[in-house]
Amino acid sequence: MAPILFMPVVYFLGRSMGKRVGWVAFIPLLYSSLYFVSLLGKVSENPVGEYFYWLPGIRFGLYADSLSLPIALTVAVLSAIIVIYSQPYMDHSIHEQYHRENNNAHATYYALYLAYAASMMGVALSTSLFEFYLFFELMIIPSWALINAYGSGEREKIGFMYLLWSVLGAVLFVTGALSAYANTGSFEIADLVLIQGSPWAGFIVVTMLLGLTVKMAMFGFHIWLPFAHAEAPTPISALLSPAMIGLAAYAIVRMLIPIAGVMDTNMVLTMLWGLTTMIYGGMMVLAQNDIKRLLAYSSMSQMGYLFIGLASGTTIGISGSMMHYVSHGLGKAALFLSAGAIMHQTGIRDIRQLGGLAAKMPVTATAFIIGAMNIAGIPPTVGFASKLMVFMGAFGPGIQGNSVELLIAIVAILSTALTVGYTMWAMRRIFYGPLPEHLKDVKEAPQLMIVPMMLLCLLSIILGIYPGLILDPLFEVIPGLLPV
Repeated sequence: MAPILFMPVVYFLGRSMGKRVGWVAFIPLLYSSLYFVSLLGKVSENPVGEYFYWLPGIRFGLYADSLSLPIALTVAVLSAIIVIYSQPYMDHSIHEQYHRENNNAHATYYALYLAYAASMMGVALSTSLFEFYLFFELMIIPSWALINAYGSGEREKIGFMYLLWSVLGAVLFVTGALSAYANTGSFEIADLVLIQGSPWAGFIVVTMLLGLTVKMAMFGFHIWLPFAHAEAPTPISALLSPAMIGLAAYAIVRMLIPIAGVMDTNMVLTMLWGLTTMIYGGMMVLAQNDIKRLLAYSSMSQMGYLFIGLASGTTIGISGSMMHYVSHGLGKAALFLSAGAIMHQTGIRDIRQLGGLAAKMPVTATAFIIGAMNIAGIPPTVGFASKLMVFMGAFGPGIQGNSVELLIAIVAILSTALTVGYTMWAMRRIFYGPLPEHLKDVKEAPQLMIVPMMLLCLLSIILGIYPGLILDPLFEVIPGLLPV
């Protein structure tokens, strides 16, 4: 994978190039993005895979099909766009932290950034449980280091809490993975279906599911999320929030949906868990004055939508969840980058001290509004298509005769008003109303921050108009994963 090969190059060049090494880090991420784009429309008939044996019985593989490709592409595109944004943002942040130019800090940041991006792509493309766990663990290390070294506030304490919760999720997951290996004699994800009928099947599914829901920050396992996302450097928040936590939902589709198990026999409980996460996260957004904590709780709420789609057990609902991974990735990244631009230009993250910024930062305001429309599911953004499909999937089982599931689906769709409400409320407080005296001299963010935000917004609208680019391949692969 290109980002891994470029890590040492970026580190050693960064020690002399400083902030400009961000453009070197951009090269492998752009290459990965273009490569994945070139596979669109091809992997439906001819999935692409590369395999090699590491140890006896352990095969590593990178496999791109109609399910894994949109996820890996989203990670690659977000990483490439955000690394451009990182250059002015992190230059300012590092200068504030060290009160001088520090080339080593830039070199370490971009090397860790590439490791983080590569590990997320590895998670999406993995073909074995062992390989998935390896990338899953690798994903934790650079993200923790980036929070610990470049975050704000009590970053070391928060980084440690994030590390502990991440390790808890990984331990739960690997417990189920090793139990699956003991039952099947294989680490291959495709062989997980062999545990059906085993007395250990329930234990395997539950432990793996719990491990993945820790990473998704589902209700009860969400404690780490508002702290880590709020205090991480903004470019890392823009990857942590939309890209990383949603990978667990992809893993549930790839590994657990075919087994039936929890998602089938306890559909009501899983849909309730998703609904609780959705509503709790949305209510907590309304209680926030810190702009980044507001967005962090919003991410938790959006994971509830993904989980409801998965719990529906229907092709349209699961496809909608995977589409919502893409839409949330684009929308929430735009929101975090907009928040970062505001913090960069004003030095303020308390919403109570903001207001009237639309006149001073019109492009940032536009990006925030489009990002908000995306996560609220308002056309013409891609969030409209993804949420519509999630709810169509959720209504399916209820319409077929289960009144409890129908009630949950109705409450869930009514809860979208909460998302619309808190996004519009946040926009009103930040960008409209009277301009405080201390913001009279605020200017628009630098071009290297504006362009990435606009690219994310443009992609949100393009996919909103042409969702079939992602949905058509998903509709082909998802039915084959559902239990007969």
